Amino acid sequence: MQVRRYTTSELTLRFWAAFLLLLTFSAIFVAYVYAEKRIDAANDQRVYSLKVIGELRQSSDDLTRMARSYIATADRRYKNYFNEIIAIRDGQAARPVNYHQVYWDLVDDDNQRPRPAGSRIALLDLAKDAGFTATELAALQQAKIQSDALALKEIKAMQLLERPETDAAQKIKNKQQALLAVFDQQYHNAKKSIMQPIATVYSLVDERTADEVSDAMFYALLMRILFILSGLLLFYSLWAIKRVHNSILGASVSHLYEQIKAMGRGEVLQSTELRKAKPGSIMSWLGATQLRLNSSIQERQTLIQTLQQKEQYQRTLIDSIPFVVWLKDIHGRYLEVNRKFAEEFPGKTISELTGKTDAELFDPQRALSHVVHDKQVLSSGQPDLIQSQHNIGCEPHWFETYKAPVLVDGEHVGTVGLSRDITLEHTAANKLRLSASVFTHAREGIMITDPLGLIIDVNQAFTEITGYSAKQAIGCTPRLLQSEQQDEHSFAVLWQNLQQQGFWSGELWSRKASGEEYFQSLTLSAVVDDKGQLQHYVGLFSDITNQYQQQQYLEKIALCDGMTGLPNRSALTQQLQSVLRHSNAEELLAIAYLDLDGFKEINDRHGHETGDHFLIALSERLKAQLAPHELLARIGGDEFVVLLPQLSDKKAGMTKVQQLLDTVAKPLKIDEWMLSVSASIGLTFYPQAETTEAEQLIRQADHAMYQAKQDGKNRCHVFDTDYARSLRGHQETIADIRQGLAQKQFRLFYQPKVNMHTGEIIGAEALIRWLHPHKGMVAPALFLPAIEQHSLGVELGYWVIEEALRQLAEWQRQGMTLPVSVNISAYHLQQLDFVNRLQLLLHFYSDVSPSLLQLEILETSALNDLTHVQAVMQACIRSGVSFALDDFGTGYSSLTYLKRLPAKVLKIDQSFVRDMLIDPDDLAILKGIIVLANEFKREIVAEGVETTEHGELLLQLGCTHAQGYGIARPMPAEQFMPWKKAWLPPEVWVAAKVGEATSGSNHRLTTNPKHSAV
Repeated sequence: MQVRRYTTSELTLRFWAAFLLLLTFSAIFVAYVYAEKRIDAANDQRVYSLKVIGELRQSSDDLTRMARSYIATADRRYKNYFNEIIAIRDGQAARPVNYHQVYWDLVDDDNQRPRPAGSRIALLDLAKDAGFTATELAALQQAKIQSDALALKEIKAMQLLERPETDAAQKIKNKQQALLAVFDQQYHNAKKSIMQPIATVYSLVDERTADEVSDAMFYALLMRILFILSGLLLFYSLWAIKRVHNSILGASVSHLYEQIKAMGRGEVLQSTELRKAKPGSIMSWLGATQLRLNSSIQERQTLIQTLQQKEQYQRTLIDSIPFVVWLKDIHGRYLEVNRKFAEEFPGKTISELTGKTDAELFDPQRALSHVVHDKQVLSSGQPDLIQSQHNIGCEPHWFETYKAPVLVDGEHVGTVGLSRDITLEHTAANKLRLSASVFTHAREGIMITDPLGLIIDVNQAFTEITGYSAKQAIGCTPRLLQSEQQDEHSFAVLWQNLQQQGFWSGELWSRKASGEEYFQSLTLSAVVDDKGQLQHYVGLFSDITNQYQQQQYLEKIALCDGMTGLPNRSALTQQLQSVLRHSNAEELLAIAYLDLDGFKEINDRHGHETGDHFLIALSERLKAQLAPHELLARIGGDEFVVLLPQLSDKKAGMTKVQQLLDTVAKPLKIDEWMLSVSASIGLTFYPQAETTEAEQLIRQADHAMYQAKQDGKNRCHVFDTDYARSLRGHQETIADIRQGLAQKQFRLFYQPKVNMHTGEIIGAEALIRWLHPHKGMVAPALFLPAIEQHSLGVELGYWVIEEALRQLAEWQRQGMTLPVSVNISAYHLQQLDFVNRLQLLLHFYSDVSPSLLQLEILETSALNDLTHVQAVMQACIRSGVSFALDDFGTGYSSLTYLKRLPAKVLKIDQSFVRDMLIDPDDLAILKGIIVLANEFKREIVAEGVETTEHGELLLQLGCTHAQGYGIARPMPAEQFMPWKKAWLPPEVWVAAKVGEATSGSNHRLTTNPKHSAV
């Protein structure tokens, strides 16, 4: 492929192109900044326009309030405010600064305004200045006309109050007519006619300003794309300049500089560098001047390497031998040794060992043996091989040494030798002899097979146990011993474990040469070589037939009924547990508990021996009615249990039970008497809705049997699990709660709310507790769900509110004023008389400010009528009570509740707070809720602070308020004030920088591990 060559003129052209792109990039950047400012301006105009519309609506509401207040109080200040509002709206009076934030400022008697006056401008003129369209202005004008008309009606109503009347009754009548004028349906219809065009204007302005913002954002997006594209083009242009520059040089500037320096030192370029250089480049020119020098230097280096290789070959040859190798002269001095020899002398090199004698290197005894052996070889003139033992450290080692004389011109000039450590082979040979002895004399039978399973050896014990001699067994497979009592599946499992794990251990039946069956304990192992390749299988076994038979006898005694031979209760339980373990959700089984009716009379009249014979005969008759997979057990006296697995349906179970009833009812002849009884049977089925154990199923059938006896005997009763469980539990719980409320068993515990940063106690949450006389302290989660949609839950809710108000009054008498929050269920909040009953309680405790009471409502789908809930909350807020949304973030419509419900506080669910230290997702959700709360101007309540670390992170996120186990557990009211005096926040909370993790945002969080309350 032909490589393109660049010139310096092309490099200059690319420089100018890059400069023009830089100018373009800068211009687009300026346009992009301008576009972003347009977005801000459009958003500001949108907000301002909506505020202007809101002012018209608010002024109408303010006029209504002033008129009603004047009529109700006759205070002329309200009439003055009424006239002033109209004057400001019509531009006849000065508009206060930031008037759109004022929903009316009541002033003192000296008429001092809290805000400075501004210019005079009518509200419609403000709308025109804000750029309202003709349609929007027309609708706004219509709303103002309707508002002015309503204002005239309000003025007439106020004038009724001002009529000079000498008759007091007439004055009262005038006041009543004035009040009726501002409260009747006609008045409300007039208000509605004002609000409808305002809503229309609001929708038009909202849509228009949203389009303007969208257009500005589109322009900004376009500028952003152009900005990015121009940046990429600029980057590409700079990269192209660098590419042309490097192409001319043939290498980077630094690399070219280093090559020139190397040439100055007399060095030459490598061939790889020449191949990299582009033809015609500076690097290529430099390389061409050095080609001849490269050739001569390479020839010299080749010659040197050849000489070095020959010397290295000799050293490599001797060092590669894995044994100790040496060469001695006639006087016993070492002329040459290999690396293996030097390894025996740590810290010494080969050159340091050369020239030494045995006496200088070894202990005297070993050195003497070496010298003697050398002399024997030299005197005999023949090579010699010996084995010797020497200690290395404290361990004995065996060595095999070969020595031979060295002849030069027919004379012995020295010896050459090599030696190797044969300790492992020597030890292995000893172990092999020991293994052979163990194999021969072991009392357990041993057989060894090849990888294909053919027996290659057996010991004497094998012959004694099986009766097969070694000659008979060798060459056969272990199937020689296979018993018909052992199924093929067990052998398949054995072989699978042996292949996968390399061993198997267990017990199985085998057959001797005589045909006799015996029970053996067997261990099989796979033997592999150093490379992991299978070599043999080894089997070790012993005859445990006697032990097995004894165990079977003991198990039979433990699990069988001694009289009838049937399984007893223990055997029944084991069998039922086994069936339950291996059953699936689709398999149906039944347990029938059978008790004989009239058996006691047989014992009383004919004696216990006759009764025993009767039970034995009846057992045989019942067994004959059962299938092989069904089980009959006697669990005591005249009581039997029948296990009926693999039923197709419940009807099949009932049919089987009827057969049992008929079988029991047939007379039995015992000796000379015809005896008859009937049976009462209790029946239960499995599976059930809840997890059920074997003993529980037997108890259910037992209970059903007693019910059958109560119903008249000689019948079957089926245990109803669902009805019995749900009805009994629900009714008992409601009755207990009603009794507990009547006997004053409920208490409110209070959990403090604190400012973690300053240590201030800022409130408490009231949490209900049930002090049950028998169960002790009962958690709310165990009784509140039972009355969640019950009228009793409403009554308990009012009790909580009243008790909280009573405690607030008590604390005030003790000198402590503290806000308290209580939990209200959705069902309770949506009661039609909720507002009235709450106001009655507030009136009864009139010495307690309503602002000290906060109601927490759970974010739940039970709030099905949000419009009604919103109206209830607004009415309560007007009474002074505030609201909090509890467990915010866990529901399916959190944003809907946040937007529509006027709650002051959001309480984040404790599941997010508890795991925020370890779960990034929970921390991200927590941060997101904080952002939402700030946007909607809500306070935040986060539940679940249990450690100092939780509080520290919340402070960094902007949390200052908290409650939870990390601060204090809920406590009785009498313990609250002592705790308040003693509590101090941890030092790390006081020293924490609030809002550090959110760039200084002031997030207000309150933390509370929920233990439920009404």
